[in-house]
Amino acid sequence: MASPRAMNEEEQKRLSSVFHAYNVDNSGRIETNEFTTICQELHVPSQDADGIFNRLDMDKDGTVTLEEFISGFKEQHQEDEDDDTEADDNKSSGGEEEFSNNPEQVMSRGLYYEAGST
Repeated sequence: MASPRAMNEEEQKRLSSVFHAYNVDNSGRIETNEFTTICQELHVPSQDADGIFNRLDMDKDGTVTLEEFISGFKEQHQEDEDDDTEADDNKSSGGEEEFSNNPEQVMSRGLYYEAGST
């Protein structure tokens, strides 16, 4: 069984780039309206976007700092890696691979794709 890898420095830089690109007022915080823009561009439904924002906003001040943003996606990244390991295990044991439509996983993959294309 492969062990999940930690989010590397390049991935953290990508998230930082996305954060700064959408922090249009340069406040150092992503407000709800800025986060909504990210989610709309990634085709994440608004009700799911609200839930993701609330999870990322760890101190519940109504904004997401860079640290909260990276930390939240680092946790999601770890969960994705765990899910990938399980899918690989299922596939190798004859089970079918499952693909998630979890909005946070879709958004996480979208952020990595978008950041890599800028």
